[in-house]
Amino acid sequence: MARSLSLLVVDGDDAEDVATDLAGENVTAEAVTVATLPARIESDSPDAVVLVGETTLPGAAVESLDAAGTPVVAFAADPPPYADGFVPRCESPSAVLEEEIRHALAGETRLQLRESRQRVTELHDGAAEMAAARTFEELYERAGAVAERVLSFDHCWLGTRDGDRLVPRFRLGDGEAMAGGADVDEGIAGETLRTGESEVVPEVRERPAVSNPGDIRSLVSVPVGEVGVYQAAARAPRAFTGTDLELAELFATHVAQAHQRLSAESDLRERQRKVTELHRAAPGLVDADTEEDLFELTVDIAEKVLAFDRSYLLVALPDGDGFETVATTDPDAPERSPDSGILGRTHAEGRTFHVDRVAGHPDARPHHEGPQSAISIPFGDDAVFQVIAETEDAFDESDRELAELLVTHASATRERVRSEAALRESRRTIERLHGAAADLAKAETEDEVLERAILAAEEVLSFDRCTISLLDESGEMLVPAAEPEGAEPDASRAMHVSEGVTGRTYRTGESMLIEDVADSEDASPARSEYRSGVSVPVGDLGVCQTVSTRPEAFDETDLELAELLMSHVAVALERVRAEGDLRDERDRLSALFENIPDAAVSFEMVDGEPVARGVNTAFEETFGYPAEEVLGESVDEFIVPDESGTAAEAAELNRRLRHGDNVRQECRRLTAEGVRDFLMYVVPLELDAANVGGFAIYSDISERKERERALRRQNERLEEFASVVSHDLRNPLSVAEGYLDLARETGDDDHFRTVEDALDRMRGLVDDLLRLAREGRVVGETEAVDLADLAGTAWLHVETPSATLVAEDDCVVDADPDRLRDLLENLFRNAVEHGGPDVTVRVACTDAGFAVEDDGPGVPADERESVFDAGVTTSEDGTGFGLAIVRRVAEAHGWSVDLAEAESGGARFEFST
Repeated sequence: MARSLSLLVVDGDDAEDVATDLAGENVTAEAVTVATLPARIESDSPDAVVLVGETTLPGAAVESLDAAGTPVVAFAADPPPYADGFVPRCESPSAVLEEEIRHALAGETRLQLRESRQRVTELHDGAAEMAAARTFEELYERAGAVAERVLSFDHCWLGTRDGDRLVPRFRLGDGEAMAGGADVDEGIAGETLRTGESEVVPEVRERPAVSNPGDIRSLVSVPVGEVGVYQAAARAPRAFTGTDLELAELFATHVAQAHQRLSAESDLRERQRKVTELHRAAPGLVDADTEEDLFELTVDIAEKVLAFDRSYLLVALPDGDGFETVATTDPDAPERSPDSGILGRTHAEGRTFHVDRVAGHPDARPHHEGPQSAISIPFGDDAVFQVIAETEDAFDESDRELAELLVTHASATRERVRSEAALRESRRTIERLHGAAADLAKAETEDEVLERAILAAEEVLSFDRCTISLLDESGEMLVPAAEPEGAEPDASRAMHVSEGVTGRTYRTGESMLIEDVADSEDASPARSEYRSGVSVPVGDLGVCQTVSTRPEAFDETDLELAELLMSHVAVALERVRAEGDLRDERDRLSALFENIPDAAVSFEMVDGEPVARGVNTAFEETFGYPAEEVLGESVDEFIVPDESGTAAEAAELNRRLRHGDNVRQECRRLTAEGVRDFLMYVVPLELDAANVGGFAIYSDISERKERERALRRQNERLEEFASVVSHDLRNPLSVAEGYLDLARETGDDDHFRTVEDALDRMRGLVDDLLRLAREGRVVGETEAVDLADLAGTAWLHVETPSATLVAEDDCVVDADPDRLRDLLENLFRNAVEHGGPDVTVRVACTDAGFAVEDDGPGVPADERESVFDAGVTTSEDGTGFGLAIVRRVAEAHGWSVDLAEAESGGARFEFST
């Protein structure tokens, strides 16, 4: 339902007519004169005034309208400057005019909107001026100027929070309101600050709880961010529209943004100042020679640089019974504090606590009464730094960050102070350890090494309970080998390598720090009174352990120093053991050199070459060189054969000998009987030393190597035999068995012929197997053989009823005649089987050896390699062993054979001799 309107229609010839037209169910309208208008405005408080025609209002009337906040709508040809709305003259004005009046009341006429846009534009221009302010005072001055130029009010003011008060920063108008500011919880301003919400108060008199000095009737109250309030007041009720509220909020937003920027800049400058002063003061911490000096410097900087009223540095007591105050600016601070509350949590959790209200914090344990706030920061692993203020919300994030920065500097300096003290002590200890290492290096026996190691552990590392256990000959037990004098009989015991901390240290090769035996699953101490210990491997030889009856008696430094000492002990033990082994080995090799039946030579490395210094009789007999010819010369020049790869193998051997390596390997060497196989064993006189001499022993293994080669060939033939027996003989055997059963069942003799054919097939396979075994053996003595004559002889042993042999004369081959005849017979037989009874076979010499070819169908290129495999044949009657025998005989002679295509298209076998 539309709002009821009360209107005054002013002057004009037809004012009465206009009033009559406007009057209706929700509108009352009365025509008045310009002279009576001010009085009627005060007495009737109309919703709006309508000016008819070219009526002009005097200044007093305009002031009355402004004071009352009554909008003016002009019904004329042109609107006057003080009109809020405008309707041109027309024949039926009532509906249009009423609508314009309602728009004017809502502040939404075109004139009002145009003015509002103009004010917004001016406000944005003013915002740029406020944003350029460099100080708060300049900001407030510019904000007041913008408010006076852009906003509508009889009186306005802007206040910001200062503690518990809203302090005026500018006041405009002639009112007395807020001249002295207000409490932050007082009146509409306090409510706006608390809620952060804007409010239009159309009638202040309806808010009796609000103090109302002067004649303020309506009010706009807008928060300025979180720091203040802007209020505009009018002497007339309902003087402010929604547009006024929006402009006030926009104005307050710009002021808040500028204020926030200035606050941030101010805070940043203050923080930068403190940071700069803190950095200037921090180097003073470096002057501290002791932790006590450092603690005092830290709280002094907190007070003088960071302006913290009370600061404390508390160190955790070693027995876990609270904290000791080691430095403070609070004369009433207790000497000790319990390990509880914020202090205890800071230490236990290792993080900073920022408490704005100590009284309301569940973990707070203050020793001062009254409102307080605090910052609690961990200081290393065993201390806490705290600052406390006597007011709540006294610290912000910047204060916390600065306090943490101070603690960071102090903690780093504390580590440096501690490190320097520890370094001085460590340097002294290490110097003494180096002296102990020098003594260990002079020890000549294992007992001397162990005795000096225990002494160093006692005197240098202050280990009064120390045991070195070494692995016994079984490799399973760690047996105590050295203990301090006066050690209890049961101070240690032998332990299996799988048992306890000792076994684990040996197995893993990793040191262990046992702070409390009760917390270690592996610990099984020899005595129940042992509470802590250090377990360190002694190389691969054993384990060193030191124990204490107190928990946490050792730290990482003790562990590192024990590792350093035991590394020297391990080296010394390995050295004396190696020297003993080397002496034994030298004696043993010397005896062997004199008595061993194998060839032996003693040598010295000279310019990277093994120069002979002595040889035994077996060497002279084996290699065929008298001693006087070899001595003083490089051994390699006499016994290294000129074979592929042998020179490189000898060079690699000499490289290893130059580095003092033990060498045991097979090799081939030139002897009086030719090149033979040897097992060479070289022992240097000093292990891992460069260019030292030694002994080389050559055990002749030629027969063994030949047996190995023969065995390999035999195994290969056996594999072929097994393949044929398991495969090729199975088929004819199955045929024979099947037809034999048929013959028995049917009595048909024709089946016996099939059985006979199968038996003939098996007999042929067996004959070829025997021939393969016989003809594939090592060739006998070779001689010059006339190939044409031998081919003719072989031809006679093959069934060649109508085949032709063509053999070139003057072709001589160095071969075993019997084996070569076997080779040719198999080739001739293969030619007849695959080329037919009329095949022509040709035997001729080539540049590489000789060739045998036929004019048969030949062999496809992709099958030429596989035809040499045993059992492979393309003939129904073939066994597949002929060409396998050919390759076997050729390889036994040291030849190679390749299958190619003859000019006639037949098969051509080329032999490279």
